[in-house]
Amino acid sequence: MTETAHPKILYIQLTSTLPAWAEHSLSLLKRIPAVQFYTQADRIESKEIDIVLHYGEYSASVSQSFGYGRLGLWFFRFNNSDIDPFSAARSAAAQNLALEASLWRRFPDGRCECLYQSFGYLEAYAIRRSVRRTLAKIAHFPVRVLSDYQQDGNLKTYPVNEVKNNFSPLSARFAEVRAVARKIIQKLFWKEQWFIIAGRGNSILPISNPSQTWLLKPPADRFWADPFPIVKDGRQWILAEELFFSNWRGHLVAIELFADGTHSEAQIMLAGDKHLSYPFIFEWGSEIYLVPESSADKNVVLWKCGHFPDQWQQVATLLTDIQAADATLVEHADHWWMFTSIAEKNASIHEELHVYFADSPLGPWTAHPQNPVKSDARNARPAGNLFLSEGTLYRPAQDCGTEYGKATVINRIDRLDPEGFSETPVARLDPRWRSDCTRTHTLSRFNDLWAVDGYRLIPRWSVFRYNETI
Repeated sequence: MTETAHPKILYIQLTSTLPAWAEHSLSLLKRIPAVQFYTQADRIESKEIDIVLHYGEYSASVSQSFGYGRLGLWFFRFNNSDIDPFSAARSAAAQNLALEASLWRRFPDGRCECLYQSFGYLEAYAIRRSVRRTLAKIAHFPVRVLSDYQQDGNLKTYPVNEVKNNFSPLSARFAEVRAVARKIIQKLFWKEQWFIIAGRGNSILPISNPSQTWLLKPPADRFWADPFPIVKDGRQWILAEELFFSNWRGHLVAIELFADGTHSEAQIMLAGDKHLSYPFIFEWGSEIYLVPESSADKNVVLWKCGHFPDQWQQVATLLTDIQAADATLVEHADHWWMFTSIAEKNASIHEELHVYFADSPLGPWTAHPQNPVKSDARNARPAGNLFLSEGTLYRPAQDCGTEYGKATVINRIDRLDPEGFSETPVARLDPRWRSDCTRTHTLSRFNDLWAVDGYRLIPRWSVFRYNETI
């Protein structure tokens, strides 16, 4: 159902005392022009109300008490159900699912339409933290829907991705306890380490036994992640994040690949007093450029190579005052495009994809009108450079639905222009594509040279044997 005309002022009635997280949502709504709010204490004529907005748990008594606005009664759901977010999160975690959250509207005849749907990052051992992040995110849903409505006079509806609640509350509680116990045991006895696999091939997904392979296992006191391959003057390199467990601050390194399947030691490329990761590298003209993740500084910075691989000069700040993760650039259809994951305040950075476009990598960069173009932790956050295959553009993305960097999803770009964006997941690199890997969250390419990172657990005591490679 759409509305082709809307009044100059929107009248919204709030149904009840707002929960704490909704206060932020209301403050955002009040910034939208031509919106007026009523509360329970206000005496109003029902015909004046455009939207009845309910922030608490929905039941039939809400509509019986407050009725419906011209645009319906708006309310929130979790796991497609009228249950509280904590129960929904526990049920989803017990089923190893992402946490679904959505904004709906209901009409007097019982019809319901989904106005906005999102799937969030859900840590089974940290339910309360996951729910807090989800509530911080959904506070923005009414603003996004109403902003679009005021622009074109239509309320868009979402095709609903169904989620099942198959676990009883008691079973879900037990599953949460088990997840917490597993996490405690892991932290006590094991250390998380990322390593890198590189190979050659032109298929959309890397094959497990290519003709030439490099296995890059870091020393036990650090990890290597976020690999990006490049060939410079006939020499093959892997750029990566290196992070020492002793200070937990990443910097960027370059590792040369040799024809016999071996590799050099890691050479520092770029380091600073803040965390750096995701060394997205690309060529433009006759120069090499680098866009590392620097979300700790709340900016996106472009660096130019003076001498490869260890001399870089900052040439432009592409985005400022923004916590953006894994900025990934591509030149396509007469524009430069930037894909990056951005978090609303207090929300997870793994869930929402934003797109920007410019005439050159130097900017200025314009935000896409559909931002965020995707709100789905299962395949939003960038996971490597975009690539062409048989004339079609593909985008790797992380699956962070139930754990960070769980798998890599390949999305086919169906539309990419200044007015619209859409993509379709077409392939998936699951972590078990190798027997020594339990997660994988980056897949990058340079022509037929590809690189993937993998995640494993190593005994915690091995971290102290700094010269050991496991």
